[in-house]
Amino acid sequence: MKLSRNHALLLMAAVLLVVAIACVRSAPLGSDEDPARATEKVAQTADAQIQQTLDALLGQATLESAATNTPLPTATATTEVTAPPTTPTVTLEAAQLTALAAALTPQSATATPEATATATGVPSTATPACYAARYVYDETYPDGTRVDPGQAMAKTWRLQNVGTCDWRAGQYELFFVAGDRMSGTSPLTINQNVPAGGYANFTVNLSAPTTPGTYHGDWVLRFDGTQQVGVGPDFNLPFWVEVVVRGATPSP
Repeated sequence: MKLSRNHALLLMAAVLLVVAIACVRSAPLGSDEDPARATEKVAQTADAQIQQTLDALLGQATLESAATNTPLPTATATTEVTAPPTTPTVTLEAAQLTALAAALTPQSATATPEATATATGVPSTATPACYAARYVYDETYPDGTRVDPGQAMAKTWRLQNVGTCDWRAGQYELFFVAGDRMSGTSPLTINQNVPAGGYANFTVNLSAPTTPGTYHGDWVLRFDGTQQVGVGPDFNLPFWVEVVVRGATPSP
């Protein structure tokens, strides 16, 4: 490790000081003066020389330090300051900011409740129908069934009595209203009781046309010889039969 010029000068001064002290502590032999007095004089002289030497060395070191803009070493203690850790900046996407704002926004006091007065199950004031029917499914010959020309068919529908009155045997009938009758008997009296809420199968015997093609016939129930009852929301829609006689392209 190399020493700087200032350090070398200070080290030299320290060596001279040690040598001078050593010389002062040993008084010269054969002197006529009092040994203690002689030792004191020599020490004073040596101290003066050492002080001059130190002043000269320190002055030179100060000049050189000023010329090189290098500060002399000091014994000033330094305190290391540690910067606090930086908290990373979090950037939210626009969608996240929108969701956060919506979550923090209080619900309006005027929001419409899920259940309203019209959805609380309050009984309707409308008078229930006495005679009403609901179509359930085709028991035979569902729509689009392919049949041979002139084929005999027993078409059966399953219906439900959704009115408030029973269907009494012999007092109501199947009645053809539109389309292709396909030789079905109309009106056809029904001889079975169906209580309110009950289910029943209703069958009419038909005969397929001899000409290839698609054929469709509409039917309803008729009560008291005049009151026609169908299916649907208002119980006025017919239930029907639809078949395709082979030899023709089925209609869409």
